[in-house]
Amino acid sequence: MRLAGPLPASPAGWSRRPLSSPPMQAINLALRFLLELSGLAALAFWGWSVAEPPLRYALALGAPALLIVVWAMVVAPKADNPIPRPTRVVLGSLLLLGAAGMLALAGEPVVALVLALVIVANTVLLFVPGEQGGS
Repeated sequence: MRLAGPLPASPAGWSRRPLSSPPMQAINLALRFLLELSGLAALAFWGWSVAEPPLRYALALGAPALLIVVWAMVVAPKADNPIPRPTRVVLGSLLLLGAAGMLALAGEPVVALVLALVIVANTVLLFVPGEQGGS
């Protein structure tokens, strides 16, 4: 099979998008949303794993519900509070890291570690100059 044209000699010839480009911003914000959903799932899994019925049901539903309430009041972009956006991003990341920690306590340390690493990477990328939005 033959290619239509010559390949660039080095990566310098490739088209490179900066981390702050609009497509990268959209991807990072979509990742943040998926991490938020993963945090809810992690807390539900923790609640289900650490207790027996009927407490199991209360924890599996209550822990994610508590995260939703705290997130809506403190972290959400439209939350009615004076907390600046960078602080909200960090607080949101800490909440998500807490959910990852609960996942580790529920017996899934490898999954929790992967989740935590992705949360940290996402948080760093949210602070790249030009990034907008947030949790």
